[in-house]
Amino acid sequence: MKKITLLLSALFIVGTIFGQLKYLPSKTIVIILGAQNTHIDFDQFSDITFYYTPELDKLYNDAESLSDATGMKDAMKLFKKNTSSSKQEEALLAYEGTNNVIYQKGLYKTSYLFDINGIVYGKFWGAGQLFVGSDNYLIKNKSQDSEVLKSLLKDLVKKEDTRKAGKIKKGKDYSWQPGYAPTLITVVDKDGNNKNIVELVKGNAATMLVFIHINSEFDPAPGRKSGEGKDPEKYKTDVAKTMTIDKQMKDLYNIEKNIYGKN
Repeated sequence: MKKITLLLSALFIVGTIFGQLKYLPSKTIVIILGAQNTHIDFDQFSDITFYYTPELDKLYNDAESLSDATGMKDAMKLFKKNTSSSKQEEALLAYEGTNNVIYQKGLYKTSYLFDINGIVYGKFWGAGQLFVGSDNYLIKNKSQDSEVLKSLLKDLVKKEDTRKAGKIKKGKDYSWQPGYAPTLITVVDKDGNNKNIVELVKGNAATMLVFIHINSEFDPAPGRKSGEGKDPEKYKTDVAKTMTIDKQMKDLYNIEKNIYGKN
C-alpha cells in the first residue's frame, strides 16, 4: 500500500509540472484594465501579481462592448465599433492622467518581457495566443526578428542578458518598444496603493507584463449553478456573464498551466 501511495504521489508531481518552461519569469505581472472584481479569488493564481486601473473601469466595462456574451475578445475594438467618435472623445475626457495611453496605444492586446533594468526585452503582438504553449513568438530585435518565448527567458534568466538602451530622438516616442522603457502609468494594487509600472518592471532578471480586461461587476458563480426554479431570462443573463468572465480569465489559467506547469 505504501508503494502504491508513493507511486501515485510521484505521478501527481509529474502531472503537476508537465508543460512547465525550463526557465521561468522572475516575476509575472498582470494589469487588469479596470477595477478589481471582488467576486473572483485572484490569489488562486499564485505565480501572478495583479494590479488594477479603476479609473478606466467605466470605459472598459462599456455596455456596448460587453454585448458579446462569448467573452469580450477585444473590448476596445467593440467599443470603437459601437460608439461614435464624439462619444469616444467624451469618454476619454472623463479619465485624467497618463493612463489614457493604455487606450491610445492599445496596450490591452500586447504582452512584454523586461530585463533587470526595466527595458523592454521582448514584445508580443496579439492577445490570447502567447500562453498556449512555449513556441509562440515575441519581437526581440529592432529588425523585427522573432524568437520563441522559451529562448528569450533562457537569455534573461540563465545568461542574465540585458538590452542595450536605444537612443531617443527628439520629439519621438519610443516607449514600450524593444530597447526602451515603458510609459509612466499609475496602477493600484489589491489594497488600493498607487504603483508606477516603470518601477514595477525593474529589478528582476525577467519580468513578464500582461494587459487583460476582466469585467469588474460580473459574478460568475450564479451562472454555474442549476437554473431549476429560476427565472429563465435572469438565468440566461447569469450564464452569459459566467461565459464572459471565463473567456476573459483564460490567459490567467494558461499562464499558470503552460508557463508554470500548474492546473
